[in-house]
Amino acid sequence: MLLAQTDEGIARIGPDGPRLLVHSGRQLEDFIVEGRLAELAGLRTRAETGWEQTTFAPPVRRPGKIVVIGLNYRDHAAETGSPLPALPRFQLIPGSAVTAPGSLVHLPASAPDRVDYEGELGIVIGRTGRDIPEAAAWDYVAGGTVANDLSARDVQAGENPALPMASPAVGKGFDGFKPLGPALLTTDELRLYDALDITTEVNGVVRQRSSTAELVFPVPRLIAYVSSFLTLEAGDIILTGTPGGTGVAEGRFLVAGDVVSVTLDKIGTLTNTLAAPHTGARWTGAA
Repeated sequence: MLLAQTDEGIARIGPDGPRLLVHSGRQLEDFIVEGRLAELAGLRTRAETGWEQTTFAPPVRRPGKIVVIGLNYRDHAAETGSPLPALPRFQLIPGSAVTAPGSLVHLPASAPDRVDYEGELGIVIGRTGRDIPEAAAWDYVAGGTVANDLSARDVQAGENPALPMASPAVGKGFDGFKPLGPALLTTDELRLYDALDITTEVNGVVRQRSSTAELVFPVPRLIAYVSSFLTLEAGDIILTGTPGGTGVAEGRFLVAGDVVSVTLDKIGTLTNTLAAPHTGARWTGAA
């Protein structure tokens, strides 16, 4: 089942597009966290809408944590000159980095020059667990979504003078740097596919083309390994790694106005536009 959160409610996605469901006004992430996604299969349709007329939100708007897996495709490790890891490598990213499909992503004022794209399969955790056995890992997954793991490479590598230390969590955790969506493919269908094609385009030009069959560590292995260190909670996100073709390999980074689209077979296309850094004060809290 392919589901999406829209500004008009939860939609079930079919061949003819999104169909808005009759429900109690709750969010898709409520059904994810409560383990009740299966209920959405039986809900009536109240309206049909087209892709172009629908405003999508991330399947989870503010995850408790985002776990980013590094060097999980052989060609990406090779293009960065890094040895293939013997065990999964991961970083924790704040949930505040999540943004919606179609939203503008502002280049950070402190690090605007080496921002890179990374198209990925995102795994949404649907059940809380620790020390999860690999054989049972799919039981803890709500589904998969499309992700763009945007990264300020100079901050990540410790080459930004404003932050003179290697800071992957900061370089990947700027506001808006984790677009997710537009849809969630539930686990009962996701696990049927041994491979999902993944493509990343910048301004219509293909930069990445691969398949999730090329993951060094598959999804169950990632869940088992990460959960051996910390509790994975329902609503958390695991980004499973990016294939080769990233901008850092050739020194071609994103600039304001660039349009990045990541497409995952069976799930959909996630598109976001880069914008110039914010200027002036942006504090929006209470006075």
